[in-house]
Amino acid sequence: MKTTLRRAVAVSAVCAAGLAGTLTTPTTATAEDGPSARAERRLTDFGMKANVYGTKVLLGGVELKSLKDARANQPCTRTAGLSDVVGSLLSTDTLPVPNDLVHLSPSTSSYETYETAGRTGVRGINTIADIAIGGEVVDDLAIPTLKIEGLRSVADSFYDRSAVDARGAAGAYGTDHSFGFEGISLDYDDTVVEGTPLADLLDIVNDATAPVSQVVDQLVELLSSVAGNTVEIPGLGSIGLGRSGGTVGKTFATSETYALKIDVDPSEAANDSVTTLQLGRAKTRISSPVRSGVFRSTVMGLDLFAGNDLLHMGGIGTQTIPCEGTGGDVRTKTVEQAQVLLGGLVTLTGLEYEYSGEQLARGRARSMVASKLGRLEIPSAGLVITGIGSRIDLLGKGAGTKVARTVKVKVGDILLDGESIKPDDLSLGDQVLFGDNGVITFGRIPAGGSNFYGTEVSAISVRIPGVIDLIDVGWAGSRIYPR
Repeated sequence: MKTTLRRAVAVSAVCAAGLAGTLTTPTTATAEDGPSARAERRLTDFGMKANVYGTKVLLGGVELKSLKDARANQPCTRTAGLSDVVGSLLSTDTLPVPNDLVHLSPSTSSYETYETAGRTGVRGINTIADIAIGGEVVDDLAIPTLKIEGLRSVADSFYDRSAVDARGAAGAYGTDHSFGFEGISLDYDDTVVEGTPLADLLDIVNDATAPVSQVVDQLVELLSSVAGNTVEIPGLGSIGLGRSGGTVGKTFATSETYALKIDVDPSEAANDSVTTLQLGRAKTRISSPVRSGVFRSTVMGLDLFAGNDLLHMGGIGTQTIPCEGTGGDVRTKTVEQAQVLLGGLVTLTGLEYEYSGEQLARGRARSMVASKLGRLEIPSAGLVITGIGSRIDLLGKGAGTKVARTVKVKVGDILLDGESIKPDDLSLGDQVLFGDNGVITFGRIPAGGSNFYGTEVSAISVRIPGVIDLIDVGWAGSRIYPR
């Protein structure tokens, strides 16, 4: 295998590990951190889901999934009384530490689906005790220090039976969402020009006499008023406002709090790729009608593992079917620009997703998800694969009946150093060998990927032993759950 390919993965994995390694030792969450007591479970007429995490890290705009910390996730469900509390998993004991720029104390995420006498909803909460970024000397440059204490994010989506909607009818959807912190400071020693956003930021966060609530309000006001909702901090990177808001419709409510975004890009630092930390995210959604069940379906362009599974990248415009479906309408999303991953190791071009879901009579439901990719290129391996696609069609026939499924995958051509190595006929699970023990699998269904409620598949999977553990492209997963 070509050494340039190995080097690209090694450098990228070390860069990712540097951030992961600075997270503190895992914590065990307690009941006080989230839902108090497990409520009685009962079936509702609503679809509910929650996704909560403390930290998400992006390198070059692509998510490092292995560094998504304290993730509490509830896929679409009709059941009230579900809850979970999840603490931090990453540890300095298991990962190398090439720098010491990022320090995050243990984070805790929780969610609960609930039903009271007047309200049905789903709530998500994340808390991070302490955050410190910078404060070290890199290449003889002192890095400014940003500290945040007690960051807490909340998102609640609900249906209130006692409320009145916009049409004057009884019952209405609603949201609650907020974020706050117990303290914030920025140590910055260089000269600052008065009247600039950076000067305003320093005045706000270093005012020891102001109550915390006032500091939060002023920080939000400042970040909301500047271009890109971001203030540059020379020598460190930038701090930006996430978003905290809700969307309410006739049949749904979505609430999201994504507190802060911090770009770590120290001047003259060893790592020349901007690393983005998204901090304190909670997102919930409730919807109706779900008389035949809920859809748990996702399509994405790529899932990549490297460095003995240390590095996990993926997502790229991931799409999901709403819990209640789309009313049978086919929705399409196109990612037009090329996605270049790991410093040119992998290039994706021509991403497109399609999905639909429909509630039918007599407890039945059907769905479709499709993932298409025009071109996958691994330059260092001389490998180009074109015309990649997968599609899953499901038909749920009611509770107690196995969901019927049809799985289709395709590939236009497989080129190795410009020469086609694609067999004339390919069936699900067939493999093509290339290079030094490289393996391409057509239509890979992972172990446990197919069950009573549906299945998942990747159109093409690539393994390069010792270099790339696994690349899944044209990935789709779809299930229909009655509860």
